[in-house]
Amino acid sequence: MNAATLQLARPEPLVAALRDNKLGEFSAASPVAACLMPLLEALEWRGGPRDVAEALPHFADTLDLIDLRNVLVTLGFESEAKPTTLRRLEQRLLPCLFVPENGGALVLRSIDERGFEGFDGDTRQDVRIDVDGRRGTAYFFTLIDGPDAATAQPNGSWFAGIIGRFRRTLYQLLGLTLVLNLVALAVPLFIMVVYDKVIGAHSIETLPSLAIGIVVALAADIVLRLIRARLVGGVAGRLDYILGAEAFRQVLALPPAATERSTIGSQVSRLKEFESVRDFFTGPLAAVLLEMPFMILFLGVIAALAGPVALIPLAMIVAFAVVGWLRLPRLRETVATAGRARGERQNFLVETFANLRIVKASAAEPIWRDRFRALSAEAVTTSNATAKRSVWLQTIAHSLMVIAGIAVLWFGTLRVVDGLMTIGALIATMALVWRVLSPLQAGFLAFSRLEQVKQSIRQLNLLMQLRPESKIGKSSLLGRSYGGRIVFDRVSFRYAADGDPALLGAAFTAKPGELVAILGQSGAGKSTLLKLASGLYYSQAGSVSIDGIDLRQIDPVEMRRTVAYVPQSSSLFYGTIAQNLRFADPTASDDQLAAATLEAGLLQSILDLPDGFDTRIGSRTHTRLPFGFAQRLFISRALLRRAPIMLLDEPATNLDEGGDHMLMDLMERLRGRSTILMVTHRPSHIRLADKAVVLDQGMVQFVGPPEGAISFMQGTVS
Repeated sequence: MNAATLQLARPEPLVAALRDNKLGEFSAASPVAACLMPLLEALEWRGGPRDVAEALPHFADTLDLIDLRNVLVTLGFESEAKPTTLRRLEQRLLPCLFVPENGGALVLRSIDERGFEGFDGDTRQDVRIDVDGRRGTAYFFTLIDGPDAATAQPNGSWFAGIIGRFRRTLYQLLGLTLVLNLVALAVPLFIMVVYDKVIGAHSIETLPSLAIGIVVALAADIVLRLIRARLVGGVAGRLDYILGAEAFRQVLALPPAATERSTIGSQVSRLKEFESVRDFFTGPLAAVLLEMPFMILFLGVIAALAGPVALIPLAMIVAFAVVGWLRLPRLRETVATAGRARGERQNFLVETFANLRIVKASAAEPIWRDRFRALSAEAVTTSNATAKRSVWLQTIAHSLMVIAGIAVLWFGTLRVVDGLMTIGALIATMALVWRVLSPLQAGFLAFSRLEQVKQSIRQLNLLMQLRPESKIGKSSLLGRSYGGRIVFDRVSFRYAADGDPALLGAAFTAKPGELVAILGQSGAGKSTLLKLASGLYYSQAGSVSIDGIDLRQIDPVEMRRTVAYVPQSSSLFYGTIAQNLRFADPTASDDQLAAATLEAGLLQSILDLPDGFDTRIGSRTHTRLPFGFAQRLFISRALLRRAPIMLLDEPATNLDEGGDHMLMDLMERLRGRSTILMVTHRPSHIRLADKAVVLDQGMVQFVGPPEGAISFMQGTVS
């Protein structure tokens, strides 16, 4: 086969999944979960079964409404919830998901004179549903272009697009804050009336009415603040989820070269910095920013009560702005330095815990302790510098507040003596001045926090502007099947621009179904060759092609789904054995898991475990499992993909004699079914190959029969 064959029809496994409500390990165990497949069918979603499986939560059997809506968002559908009755639903609104108040879930596909045609999540059957007054919540789903469609901005500000989703809520918060500030005027005005009308006129009988009014105002203030806190908390929670999920999705979607240049610790530290955005919305700063636009309201009231005295708080506002403008550059620099120091310490901690066994085996605890002490000292020193500047700003802010209070009292007293204002108006003016300057002072003191938030937003925007390998859900719309012909045509590659070439002019061809052994000394470029064949990296010169198609023209995610790759060092993840195997193919059935592990000689060992395939393992479990067991698990995971191309990097590592024989028998069975590139140094494995390629310093030195390659490696050309 010289070219890929296009398959435009809906994949058969998805049809079976839609029919049987079962996809891989997913089996609907709740009414909402049972509605997932029928809902996708009703929405005429055209993706593949793997996209559905990958969109599901880790443990998905008891899928709830939130999980289902998140799955649909991942698959490209935004949702809107609306309380309604069945009688109000029209054909133009269908299909939709309807959740009655008394429980259950229904997928409503269409409506005619006989009622709704749909699916009942309780009975797992297609049913006719009467058009009645049953109350519930309808969920309407709209196809969007992708996760970034709603957030794309002409100026590249991804975060601004996210905030735009909450535009309606922000308007509500501003309106609510306006009402709060109008209510807040009641207290100083109440004080003024008491001093001027009650005490001054000895009109005690009016005091109860005024007291009732101020109690009502205070109660309204409490209620409105609780409502605002609830709205702010809701925005903060949703924003925290969106930022975390989208940032993590973007990191996963980036090319490996974009992430492998940074250490694990630095990447974790960078993601952790985004928490400052969440803390900003959950802390008092959000309320301060909401209050600031309404300072002009209080300045207007002060001007009405005290005339030119209003110039004093206005002058203080200017003073705050000038001091902030002068000190902001130094503060920004200090905050950035402190952030880098904290990041380096976090990086060191992550790497230490990841390699703690090596540190102990090397008796390097004193060295590591000294390094951590030095990094902690640097972090504390920079944080202390930030704290000093914050204290300095706090002192200035306090001084300005005191000066403003004294100035208002001084000039206000003069106006009272001159008969230009009353004592009640003076006291009310003092209260209003504090009301104006308090949020300003809080914002002034939060400069360092605001700088952290700005840096986090800047990093978020930069992260989201990086070009991902492919859009989620796009690769499955146009499926390809491959014959497995691999051609390296004068391929050159280096990991860094100033580094030595890992491959230089490498050229060879692997025919469909052929077993090719890759030989060479350590550092010859063998593993790099497999990484290029899997699409993890692209060559800087020359080309790698599959069935005549350059890898750069194939969607990277689709390519890696087509290739089964067992790297020299692999990993297990938290979850069950079955879940770890399904990383290769989330749609695999239990029978397919059994068949793959049987081929790898692992089935009986798994069945002998108390929980079998449901045995829980973790990210570090493979270091405690028998090495042979873990290696066979990695090979089983590759076999499960049933790929036309298999890439094996030293697959016999950690295998005993029995495992080695199993591997050789497996290679014989796979010959002709899959094209296999196998990095190995064992002569018994090399002799199994149809062809051998010898690499030296990134260059292909020999392509030919296995015996010839063995002789070449021994220094004799046959």
